[in-house]
Amino acid sequence: MLSRIKYGAIITGLAALISFVSCSEPEVHEGDRLTSFSQEITSPIHEFQVKVGEAYPLDITVKNTGTQPWFGSTPTMSVRVGYRWHDSKGAVLPIEGNRAQLDRPELKPGETDQLKLTVVAPPTPGSYTLHVSMVQEGVQWFFAAGAKPLVLHITVT
Repeated sequence: MLSRIKYGAIITGLAALISFVSCSEPEVHEGDRLTSFSQEITSPIHEFQVKVGEAYPLDITVKNTGTQPWFGSTPTMSVRVGYRWHDSKGAVLPIEGNRAQLDRPELKPGETDQLKLTVVAPPTPGSYTLHVSMVQEGVQWFFAAGAKPLVLHITVT
């Protein structure tokens, strides 16, 4: 009787382990679509002033807080950082800004990278917010999947 209980416990334990392993996220390879869109983006700058159409070099730190690696040098579906402008009423401008590529081919979960993003000001003076987010090219912006973007307050003169 005791051996049947031990055998049953071993089988139950193996079934639980197999179930746990099969529930984990699939491994991602270069060129695959991500299923984890989690990021942390910081900058020592929180607001700045720039002239209409002028370029501003923005230093940022990006951290992969997701469960899958980001591949930055793939010809398709690479992960980069970009930005979107929002006007003073919160409307998104139809301008997709420049992108900055990762400084390495792969950024694993938990790793950070220091990047310089060249931001070009909108063509009209005013108060704006700049939303900086990772984007998997051809797939989606991380903020569109619920990740919190870096939001900066910008005055364009």
